[in-house]
Amino acid sequence: MKKIKPAFLPAILILCLLIGSIGNLTSVLGVPALLVVVLLGAGLYFGAPRLDHLSTRQLRWGIGLGLLAMLIAQVVVLHVMPNTVYHDPYRVLSQADQLAAGHMTWDITYFWRYANNVPLAYLLSLWLRLTQLVGLSTNLSVHLLSILVLDSFIALALHTIWQLSQRASLLVVAFGFFALSPFAYTYYLQVFYSDLPTMLVLLIIIRSLLNWSQKTSRQRWFAGSGLVVAVMLGAMLKPNLVVLLPALLIVGLILARQHLWRQAKLTLPILLIVLGFGLSLPATKVFDVAANYQPRTAFSFPATHWILMGYNQHSNGGYSGKDVGRAIKQPSQADRQRYNLKTIPKRIKTLGVVGVIRLWVVKLGIVLNVQGIQRWYNGGFRAAPSWYSNHAGFYQGLTVIGYVAATLLMWGALMLKLLRWRPDLTDPHQILALLAVTTALGYLAFHTLLWEVEPRYGQAILPLLWVALAAIPRQASQSRPRWANQASLLNGATASLVAFGAAGVLGAQLPQKQVIAAQRSQLSVQYHAKPKTVTPGTVLAEVVDVNAPANYFSVQIHAGSQVQVTLTNLATGQHYRLTMAGSVARLHRQLAAGQYRITVQNLTTRGQQVDVTHTYHYQLAAHPLTVNGQSQPTASLIYTCMQR
Repeated sequence: MKKIKPAFLPAILILCLLIGSIGNLTSVLGVPALLVVVLLGAGLYFGAPRLDHLSTRQLRWGIGLGLLAMLIAQVVVLHVMPNTVYHDPYRVLSQADQLAAGHMTWDITYFWRYANNVPLAYLLSLWLRLTQLVGLSTNLSVHLLSILVLDSFIALALHTIWQLSQRASLLVVAFGFFALSPFAYTYYLQVFYSDLPTMLVLLIIIRSLLNWSQKTSRQRWFAGSGLVVAVMLGAMLKPNLVVLLPALLIVGLILARQHLWRQAKLTLPILLIVLGFGLSLPATKVFDVAANYQPRTAFSFPATHWILMGYNQHSNGGYSGKDVGRAIKQPSQADRQRYNLKTIPKRIKTLGVVGVIRLWVVKLGIVLNVQGIQRWYNGGFRAAPSWYSNHAGFYQGLTVIGYVAATLLMWGALMLKLLRWRPDLTDPHQILALLAVTTALGYLAFHTLLWEVEPRYGQAILPLLWVALAAIPRQASQSRPRWANQASLLNGATASLVAFGAAGVLGAQLPQKQVIAAQRSQLSVQYHAKPKTVTPGTVLAEVVDVNAPANYFSVQIHAGSQVQVTLTNLATGQHYRLTMAGSVARLHRQLAAGQYRITVQNLTTRGQQVDVTHTYHYQLAAHPLTVNGQSQPTASLIYTCMQR
């Protein structure tokens, strides 16, 4: 039996996950999250043998009913707590909505700057056109797409885990991670963006390689076709999928060194993967033509721009508004490239060896941090229910503890396996595990050593880690004492009490800026979004549902605009005048729960500019914007109501 020793790549991944674990435990909720991990880990250790004795029929019924309950809960969340999508996902959604309406123009500079999102916008527009044929609204279409992609990913992940491990206990744990944690009910459900499709593509790619040497010619034809399409789409949606190529090269060299290349029979799938990457380039051009998109280098950023931000110590290698602003001021892409190539070495020299290593560690901790899953691209619920707003600290704390604990529990189980694993590459499943580990390291290295970072970037490796956890063989199980079942139940109950108790007690210590109601979707002035010109005497009005007490209300107007903004309590008729502060009109005072009307009036003799978000079919808020009494259901002011 041929084995690699030492297990160098698994050791590096263990180190990365340890740094990520520490980063996830730094908040006030870190200690209770760690305690929940320990309790659940011990409970699963004691209860695993009993779970492994579940029959296939019991598993199917249990998982099936659980997934049905998950689906019902997802529908309830989308109906009761729709959020206001902002930043990049909204710009993609807005452009897709425009293309689906037949307006094949690109009116803001965003897509000239970030052309990688053009294919996503075009594909989303095709989906919207398709669903319009059967009478679905754009809002419902987007929610349906989120559910389809998310639940397909979950179902496919569970099926893959079962195929690789044949362990009921691991399948139950995976179901708990996906369906009982915030994973299925927050970011990936409420915001449609490229992150989840990329995870699904990665899972499909890995699955296509599963048991390749044992497939029939017909099965290889279907799997190979799916592999090419998946890689092509994945490379178009997220160019960093290219880390798969060096991962394949590394695994191929290891196999060749062990004289197992022929036995693995991976030549054809690797060639198909390369073909998929190759086809992504002309396919992108085809999409550009179909969408009537024409790149403009005067606005585009070179790849070095993200490397420059990746070595900005003041932003910890993350997005830097100063770097972006400086790049915008450069007259051409060539000037930006020259500036970046001059500045990057200076930043590295200023950091020094110790500073660079420190920055890498910080970036690794950021890219693997999952505490903010509910906040990613979520500008706040459009009108949060009173039961949520009145206990927001508790629910937010429970979300943080729940997903951090679920993530660290999975990472801990994987690290224990990696620690003892010496890959046997005569086993196709372990080849798959090694490829998953290597690709995950590629993603982490890409963002840590080279690119800029955001916490959600690290989620791309989630399917890879689950594949590795399922594919690595488990050690021989040890016998459990008779009281193991009782201990398992006790640990689970105690973990629940700790999570709920800590969320209730420590949730109040979380940042108290709670969004009560909001509509923050906009194309943004920085991307040259055009404001609405309000003629003299024009009145804009919009009703807002405020379901809990608040003490701050703001309406984005436009820099230099001279309009009068008032807020009226529709129940009492009381008026509040908002004061201008830059481009925003603000009100600082206690507001009771109820319905309010925002009124924006141009009392001057000249036209005034107001930032209004327009769509073609996507409804931004519960109530329409009215202009001189005329209703515009797909237009809205940009406002935020908060309890600060």
